[in-house]
Amino acid sequence: MADIDKIAVAEAAEEQEEVKEAGLSDENTDSEEENAGNANSDSKFAVAFDKGKRFMTRHGNIWQIVKFTLISCIAFIAEFASMYALQYGLEGVCGNEHLKFFIFDYAPGREGAFGTAGFIAMLGSKCIAEIISFTINRKKTFNANNNVVFSAIMYVITVVALIIFTTWLAGVLGDAMGPAIGAGAGNTISKMLSSVISFVVVFLMDKFVIMRKVKGKDDAEETAENGEDGEGAEVLVADAALAADAEGSEAVTEISSGDRE
Repeated sequence: MADIDKIAVAEAAEEQEEVKEAGLSDENTDSEEENAGNANSDSKFAVAFDKGKRFMTRHGNIWQIVKFTLISCIAFIAEFASMYALQYGLEGVCGNEHLKFFIFDYAPGREGAFGTAGFIAMLGSKCIAEIISFTINRKKTFNANNNVVFSAIMYVITVVALIIFTTWLAGVLGDAMGPAIGAGAGNTISKMLSSVISFVVVFLMDKFVIMRKVKGKDDAEETAENGEDGEGAEVLVADAALAADAEGSEAVTEISSGDRE
């Protein structure tokens, strides 16, 4: 009986070991499948990313529009945030004063375009947005290498013209829509419309006039730098050749002296 019990215990122990080994193998299989799935997902993402990158490389204009739009969204957010901050911050100080200057006409109070406060808010927020747009787009979107002074002057002229037009338009639309839908909604709609107009005009001006990439300029500069380096290398080679000739002459002289002795 004792022998039978020992055999039964041994068989039970072997069965438990087999169950453990099967469980470990199943866990290993699951982990391998999970790792394979993660690798496949990573590879699919990499392939999709490469395809998108190649597409954007082939279609440079589309990629420029995408980057310009993203940067414009950043400037747009900054513009709206600063507009509301200035508008409501200055409303208690000068919001009830009617502003009529040059071509600008901002009605007083909340019935129209917030008067003087609305004018300052529209003008100040526009300036902030354009500074952000110019600084980032010049290098990140268009990779401009034209004269930066010319670029800045032309950009200022374009922006000033747009600011005058859109600030005038905001006052007209704000006064027209304010009594019907409220000054806040009227100003928001007029600001959105002026932002769309600015987006289209500034993109076209930046791409074709203000932030042009001059073909061959970078290659010429690189060639000039390489040329200077090449001249330096030639001088070094010539010096090395002279030194080698001098050493050879000394060696010949020493040999000749030894033969004579």
